[in-house]
Amino acid sequence: MLGYGDRVLVYIDDKRKYLITLRMNGILGTDKGYIKHSDIVGRRYGEAVYTSRGFKAYLLEPLPRDLLYGFKRITQVIYPKDSSYMMYLSGIGPGSRVLEAGVGTGFLSLTIAHIIGGSGRLYGVDNNPRHLETARNNLESADVGDRIILIHGDVRDSGMFRREYIDAVFYDIPDPWNALETAYHVLKPSRPLIVYVPTINQVEKTVLAMEKSGCFIEVGGLEILLREYSVSENATRPRTLMVGHTGYIVHGRKIVSDECVLR
Repeated sequence: MLGYGDRVLVYIDDKRKYLITLRMNGILGTDKGYIKHSDIVGRRYGEAVYTSRGFKAYLLEPLPRDLLYGFKRITQVIYPKDSSYMMYLSGIGPGSRVLEAGVGTGFLSLTIAHIIGGSGRLYGVDNNPRHLETARNNLESADVGDRIILIHGDVRDSGMFRREYIDAVFYDIPDPWNALETAYHVLKPSRPLIVYVPTINQVEKTVLAMEKSGCFIEVGGLEILLREYSVSENATRPRTLMVGHTGYIVHGRKIVSDECVLR
């Protein structure tokens, strides 16, 4: 049964989803009417309550993706359609140690944190103190702050971390080609570097720098497109609007080679 202090995703429709924490005398206000928190207490996930205007609202247990509704945004974010494939490329799992540079709001950090679990560790680096403070608040609200170490610094400084103890490196920074030395320095042999950039120019510079260094193989770039469907009897078709370009993903894996040269 739900009680005060529990987190609930209140679902009215696809455009009205509200992540709340139940509290005494709490009220959720919406354009479809309000719901008293006390009317939710004692119910179970999956059940429904009604707003003051008679609209049905379902009580859902928040999944990791739902927690993003409660995040404060001050930067561009990496959306699930991209982050999910980035996780696939990374090969990380429970207990993994991960370096992320360009933490921003913490969207990708939350995804990583849930995959590595309580026995894993995420080292999140950002050179903007305001970004780090926002990310810290967001991640603590999602109850994953204990597995994340946030660091104010510049990932281009390859001396920040110990050598060869990281299972995957993620970059969301403007010039990832200038931070390849850090990635190579900290990655275990054969482990991946995964980069997220918004423009094709950055893809070109990053891929060419990785290939020319002789330090990475399986280097490539890609883009994920997502098309949803409107489903109704005898009239199913693609939706008129789709989530097209959000960003590009560049990836490669560290190798041990005498020909590896990073400047």
